[in-house]
Amino acid sequence: MSRATSRAWAAARTTADLGALTAQWLEGKLDALPGGSHRGGPDPETAPLVDVLAAVNRAGWVTVQSQPGYDGPAFDGRRWRQRAAVMLLVDTAGRDRLTAAARTAGLLVAEHRAERPGLVREIPVTTWGGDVHTAFGVHFRRRHLRQWFSGCHREALRAVGEAHQVTLADPRWNEDGLLWPLLAAQAAAVS
Repeated sequence: MSRATSRAWAAARTTADLGALTAQWLEGKLDALPGGSHRGGPDPETAPLVDVLAAVNRAGWVTVQSQPGYDGPAFDGRRWRQRAAVMLLVDTAGRDRLTAAARTAGLLVAEHRAERPGLVREIPVTTWGGDVHTAFGVHFRRRHLRQWFSGCHREALRAVGEAHQVTLADPRWNEDGLLWPLLAAQAAAVS
């Protein structure tokens, strides 16, 4: 991680600051996420989502996981299916706004706080050869969040520890037409 990137993450104090920096990383303006993770930018599958993810982060919500919908062959020829999904760290107003809109739209929702898990423990979002391979919406404790955001100011670490962990996923496999427009509209409404 460059010194400039390290200094930028160390200067962040709030989830809004972290969101703004995450947007810059998505757009290629920072070379790594906190702690030096994900050097070189997002995965290629994320390229079509960069604009909406950057807008969501600039709205003051921090995206920590995302993937597009997909249905096709994996590297080994077995079937690989993905639900469009995102996990965010948000304040109470963001949680209320996003979960209400998501439930109205029929999205799958999981929400947690660092100190206690919510009712939905995880949402399967990727299958490989018919078996669940990846789940979003797993509960993260404060120590996990501190690891993800290592190198950030202690005020930023406190902010992510106090944030709501919200995961939204399309109930359908290989669909991008529900989640991403909903997120774009919600981000635009608060920006």
